[in-house]
Amino acid sequence: MQREINYAYAVGRIRVAENAMLDKNKYERMIDQPSVDDCLRVLYEAGYQEAREYEDILKNESIKTYHYLSQISPEPDVFRMFQYKNDTHNIKVLLKDEFSNKESDHLLLENGSYEVASLKVMIRERYFKDLPQLLKEAILQVIEQYSKTKDPQIIDILLDQAYFRLFQSLSTTTRNAYLINLARIQIDMTNISAFIRIKSKMEDLELLSKVLIDGGTIDKKEYSRYFQEQIDVFKEKIAVTAYAEIMEQSFDNGFNITKLEKACDNFLMKYLRKSKNKAFGIEPLIGYMVGKETEIRNVRIILVGKINHIDNDIIRERLRTSYV
Repeated sequence: MQREINYAYAVGRIRVAENAMLDKNKYERMIDQPSVDDCLRVLYEAGYQEAREYEDILKNESIKTYHYLSQISPEPDVFRMFQYKNDTHNIKVLLKDEFSNKESDHLLLENGSYEVASLKVMIRERYFKDLPQLLKEAILQVIEQYSKTKDPQIIDILLDQAYFRLFQSLSTTTRNAYLINLARIQIDMTNISAFIRIKSKMEDLELLSKVLIDGGTIDKKEYSRYFQEQIDVFKEKIAVTAYAEIMEQSFDNGFNITKLEKACDNFLMKYLRKSKNKAFGIEPLIGYMVGKETEIRNVRIILVGKINHIDNDIIRERLRTSYV
C-alpha cells in the first residue's frame, strides 16, 4: 500500500495534465477545420509545440510525454518497459536497412530508451553490451538466421518475441498485478491478430507457430488447434473470452485488417480506463502515457486525412477511443 501512496503527488500532476488532453470534442473541432493549418492551431491551443513539419510536432509531443512521466514518477525506470517497444522497432529498421543496403531513417522513432545514434553504433559495431539480454540474444539470432535463410520475416518474428518476453519479465519483476495483466493482454491481442492475419492470407501453420508468443491467457496450442477450422469456429472460441468484442468488430461485413487494429487499440484503452480514477498507484500514469500515444495516433490520422482530402466521416471512423 505504501508503494501506491508514493504515487499520490504524481497522480495529482497527471490529473492536471489530463485536462489538456484532446477529447472527442477537440477531435471534432480538428476534423471540421478547413485546412491542416487550422487543425494545427487546435493542437497549439492544447499545448503542442510548434514545428515546421507536423511529424516533428507529434514526435516532440511524444518525447515530452515520456520525459514528463519520468520526472514525476517515483519509479521512472518502469516507463523504460514501454520505450523498449520503440527501441525494438528501431533495431528492426536498422537491421533491415543493413541487410538490404538501404537507408530508412524516416522510419526511426526518437522516443525509445536509447538514442537512435547510439543504436546505429551498436548495430554497426555489433556492440550489444548495453542492451537488455533478451534483445541482445534476439539480434544475434536474427543475424545468424538471416544469413542462412535471407528471410526478412525472421527479423520481425524474433525481435517481437524478444520484446514481449522482456516486457513480461520486467512486469513480473515489479510484482504489480496491473502491469502483469497488461503484458498478458498485449500478448493475447498480438497472438489473436497473428492468427487472423495468417489464416486470412491462407499462409501455413508453420509460420503461425513461429510467430505466436508465450505468456498470454490463451494457450498457444489453441491457435494451432483451430487453424484448420473455419474462422467462425475460432470466433466461437474467442466469444467466451474477454476478447469477444475484438472478433466481432474485426469481422463486421467480412474481415478488415484496419478494423482489427482499431478493435485491439480500443480494447486496450478500455482496460486502461478502468483504473483512470485511482487516487494512488502507477495505473493513472500508465493510462495517461498510453492515452497520449493514442492521442498522437489520432492526430496523425486526422492530419493525414486532411492532407489527402479524405472524407470527414471516414476520418471519424478511423479514430481510436480517447483516454479522456
